[in-house]
Amino acid sequence: MPRKPTLQNVIDNLIRESQSPFRVEDFAREVEKRWRKKMSKNSLNHLKRKLSDHKYIIGTDADDFLPYSAVLEKIQHIPLLVHLGKFEVDRKLLIPGHRMIPFISNDHTERDLIFLDPDGEEIPRLKKKFCIEDVIHFYQYAGESHFPDDINVNEWMPGKSQVMTTAWDMQKMFSTYKCRLGDGLIVKLVDYAKGTFQIQPLNKSQVRSKQLNIRFLNVALESSLVGLYGGEEFEVSSLEKQILRAFFSLEDKFLNAPAFSLTDFLESLKEMSVVSFQEGKVQLVPKWKSETLGLVKEEPARTPRGDRGSLEEIFQDLGLPFHEWEFISILYTVMASDKFKIESVFNLLFGGQGELFLNKQQHDAFYQKLRELLRGICEDLKERESSLIQNLRDKSVEVKLSLIEMLRFLETNKVGLQDLPTETLNQIMDLDNFCVETLRKFADRSSPPDLKFIRDVRLALKIILPHLGQLEDEVYSRLGFY
Repeated sequence: MPRKPTLQNVIDNLIRESQSPFRVEDFAREVEKRWRKKMSKNSLNHLKRKLSDHKYIIGTDADDFLPYSAVLEKIQHIPLLVHLGKFEVDRKLLIPGHRMIPFISNDHTERDLIFLDPDGEEIPRLKKKFCIEDVIHFYQYAGESHFPDDINVNEWMPGKSQVMTTAWDMQKMFSTYKCRLGDGLIVKLVDYAKGTFQIQPLNKSQVRSKQLNIRFLNVALESSLVGLYGGEEFEVSSLEKQILRAFFSLEDKFLNAPAFSLTDFLESLKEMSVVSFQEGKVQLVPKWKSETLGLVKEEPARTPRGDRGSLEEIFQDLGLPFHEWEFISILYTVMASDKFKIESVFNLLFGGQGELFLNKQQHDAFYQKLRELLRGICEDLKERESSLIQNLRDKSVEVKLSLIEMLRFLETNKVGLQDLPTETLNQIMDLDNFCVETLRKFADRSSPPDLKFIRDVRLALKIILPHLGQLEDEVYSRLGFY
């Protein structure tokens, strides 16, 4: 008997079939038809979150979404331009990295990509080991999902850590076409789903001849991004989704460009800046905003409004240093382990706030939601869970609790984050971004994370835990403010 499809299966299948923008209500009706079940209001809200976070959906408004397939249909004829630098020319290799944006599929790791030469023959792949500092610039705008995960960490000199990554053997092509420093490659998308591209070499003069028309596209694309900024969905999107959204909004006259180069585009920006902004994502923001953001804003005096719609709204209203999903992951860890005392953890999470709640209504709303959450967690804990996932969640929770403990220590000594040395502040922000992103996945026990995510977290923890110890030593022993 065939298994009944899960809600996630239905959603994924519908997204793959979608060829044009849609509203969430229309999408929900189609989901109900295929799932053969009526969706509750909570299920509808859950569906919106799934669509907002989906790797092949771009949020355009609170209830409007744009599938990748609709954008690719419009722009897949535009090839990518890859400039050849000294590193690749000397070694006769190609490391594509972020230069494949926006055509690198989230279903593929970089090693899955297929590159064909001008005659249609597949270019051989190689497994090569490099120092991270030699190749990291190839991935700096791609986010974490496409960064190679086979890393031999040098804890004393992280830049000298070794990374095993895939490179393509360009020796034959570079020899045949006499490729030199300053030349380029035109990379045409052949099959997005399979990650297949075809390469055509360009000499320096050909690269220069295309630059004016490419510049015309870049100016139009930045203008589109500036106009789109301000929408809530756009502001939290990744760099790739922002660029795809901007491409979709362009008039056809701008889409006759001979090529698109992410590197050229980012270097040409006048009004926008690239930043690592929210949850560790690489994003574009207006320059005026990136200049005023600084590393950390010194928050004005917070005036709680008494929000009580959800735990997340309550936490943000009270200025607590964690999100609802982090709180849920913490509870899973604390309630499943004898290592923690729940009273001590709650004191750490909610202590030091004086009269925590604005009024009795907010107090009662919080405890009602907490009781419902605890009942659900107790039921979940009756079911066995992979010890690997549980262990990774526990370690990630310990990182988050350590950060909150350091924050409480700083508060006690009347030290704000903006008063910390830049290097210390950067470390805190990097660790907190890791927790925000990782604990979001671990909070949904009904949908276990995939193997790629698990590998990424295991690798990240190998690097993070030694740095966490150094950070604690810096805060507790070396700052000298106490």
